[in-house]
Amino acid sequence: MTEEHLPTERWKQRLQNYSVVLQHLNEAVEAYDEKSPNIIKEGVLQRFEFTHELAWKVLKDYLEYEGHQNITGSRTATRLAFNLGLIQDGQIWIDMIESRNKTVHAYDASILETEFSKVRESYNACFIQLKEKLSTL
Repeated sequence: MTEEHLPTERWKQRLQNYSVVLQHLNEAVEAYDEKSPNIIKEGVLQRFEFTHELAWKVLKDYLEYEGHQNITGSRTATRLAFNLGLIQDGQIWIDMIESRNKTVHAYDASILETEFSKVRESYNACFIQLKEKLSTL
């Protein structure tokens, strides 16, 4: 394999990993019902964290493959991806960054409940849209 093929392989491999993690998140979201114990919610939030991490990294890898430079973090990747039409709702993606930061460091049940609702109501759909978009490239 030549060096010029490495960036392609990297973003496509990351997309495959993202797809697997997204499937796990979908399974957890679908398995939840109002009678589920709190540990299910905690599992959904942890899967959200993993999925978000891979989402922005696959965006970063793809954007670098396309020649974009200086992508220093999830906010930079998110803004550029929105500007290029890779993601549809830039504000929800920015909200995801905030939610991820909250869930990683929060132990307050009300914060976790709020973030859990966001994952179920909007974030998961955005993750699916990203997978569908990148799978066509």
